[in-house]
Amino acid sequence: MCGAIVNAHCNAQSRTLRAYGSAAPVTAGRLAYIRTGVTLIHLWIACYFDVTSPRAVESIESRGNTCDSPLDAGRYGPCKTSRPMGARKTRYAAVRWAAIAVGLGAAASYTGQPGSTAHAATEMHLYQAGGPTVPPPASGQHGEGKKSGGQFKDSAVYVDGKAKGILSYGELPSTLVPSAQPEIDDLDVARYYRLADYLEAVGVDLSRVREMHVYGSHDRVAVITGEELRTQRDKLLFDFTQQTAGKPRARWAQTHALKHRPMVDVILGISLYVDKTPPAYVKGELLVDGQPVEGIPYVDDGIPKGTRVYVDGRLDGWVRRKTLPDKLIAPGSTRTHAKFSMDAFIGYVGGDTRNVKAVDFYDGDTLLARVDGKAWHQTKGEYVFELTNRSHGQVVESFPGDKTARISSVQLYVRTTPPDRHPDPEALEPQAGGSDEPQSGGGNGDGTGGNNGVTQDSAAARGVNEGASEEEF
Repeated sequence: MCGAIVNAHCNAQSRTLRAYGSAAPVTAGRLAYIRTGVTLIHLWIACYFDVTSPRAVESIESRGNTCDSPLDAGRYGPCKTSRPMGARKTRYAAVRWAAIAVGLGAAASYTGQPGSTAHAATEMHLYQAGGPTVPPPASGQHGEGKKSGGQFKDSAVYVDGKAKGILSYGELPSTLVPSAQPEIDDLDVARYYRLADYLEAVGVDLSRVREMHVYGSHDRVAVITGEELRTQRDKLLFDFTQQTAGKPRARWAQTHALKHRPMVDVILGISLYVDKTPPAYVKGELLVDGQPVEGIPYVDDGIPKGTRVYVDGRLDGWVRRKTLPDKLIAPGSTRTHAKFSMDAFIGYVGGDTRNVKAVDFYDGDTLLARVDGKAWHQTKGEYVFELTNRSHGQVVESFPGDKTARISSVQLYVRTTPPDRHPDPEALEPQAGGSDEPQSGGGNGDGTGGNNGVTQDSAAARGVNEGASEEEF
């Protein structure tokens, strides 16, 4: 009687539900597939067994066994006498419960992805409960640092393979001033910085830059010419994923600064080429002299993993996992469980604290302590550090008041003004009575001995700008 309407309904709904079934979220996998599976089986039964829902039958058969008008005949198909209503309802109910049983059995064996049934059920329960969901981490924050010898653990900036600093909120030069960009986020929040301003602040001569490579997640590299860097400086913006913390993030896609691809989101590293030949970026690979390279080219052991020292925003040097000479050992300390003078180390890498206005100590993006120039000269002997094993050059600093903390960078302000930030004293930890873990010893005075720190006879270890002119660094 109603074959035409059932077939039309079946074809349309089957296409819709098959599409829905294939796109059903895994977190609600079982529930979605129960509903989809049962509905599809209902439609299949209606199509091939000539059995429809009692409601559908009533809506059609209530019109009688004869057509009221030619329109009814065209809409509902040929009019004919149907079987008794009760038999049709009974048959439909029996097949319906059989279909539900088959659907439940199929859903019970479905997990949506490899894994246990209990895990899938837990995911469905959390999804239905409507509880807060944890967003995925920003791309590039997990696992990327393991590539290329740890080059991407921190978002380092290189010029011809030499480190110029780490692009992070805690290590920004104090001369940088953020601005609001309502055209990007419709907010009046000052959080965006111009990349050209940052590069100039860390000592890059933009007029000599031939090319810049910005490394993103998924092996993407944005190639920007020196001309684009100079002419589009107002549109080449970046911010940080947590505004005052987190990874740096390129925002020039939103300002339409560049027309070519690929674009990057999270910035894992930046490499600029001035004197060296920029590598060719061909089909997703960087080539130097026609040979593919892993990571950032021309960078040997100059990855600034250890505690870094900046003077007015420019990187002077960092602690390496090799040796520290005996002359840096703090007075009263021995080579066993050696402690080193921070003031002596700053001078060792090329810094000068005699006219310093303030000294900031950072752990990542957290300002731990700020010492003004006068207090530093009076108490600098109390600022000592030690190196633990497997620290990658990150020192543990001792502060007055029996406090300690791991330090990622030290910022000195001689000609510039410290940024308007407030220290977090709660981040400091009480100083332990002593460490049972072997500490790095000093050398024999000529840079040998020990197993951590920096080498004395290496110009790169003593300070990346030692011997460099002010214009070059």
